[in-house]
Amino acid sequence: MNNTELLPLLGGALVGIGLGAGATFFWLSGQLKRERQRVQNVEQARQLAAQQVTQARKQVEQLQRENHELRLAVRPAPRPAPQPEPAVDPAEAARLYAESKLNPQAPKEEPKGFKDTVILKRGE
Repeated sequence: MNNTELLPLLGGALVGIGLGAGATFFWLSGQLKRERQRVQNVEQARQLAAQQVTQARKQVEQLQRENHELRLAVRPAPRPAPQPEPAVDPAEAARLYAESKLNPQAPKEEPKGFKDTVILKRGE
């Protein structure tokens, strides 16, 4: 091989490498542009979501404040303290117990058990 054959071969290889690099650069720049657009869209969506979360938190805080105000408005009046029962004299309690034992109450009439559920004969 001499220089006359080697020079066109080398030139063709350099042109081919240059065209390949240009095509690769063009293809990768398109890919990079699409990826940047995706990242930008995701960032915008994230910012929108962050704004919505902030608004929702503000609404929740406002509702909690209103709820607290309403609870204070309808809070029941405090109940008065129960009056202490008067102290029972032990002697009086023993007298009442003894009287109840000496004078028993009349026995109550016992109810007839299961009256509503008794099966009646056909003639009745």
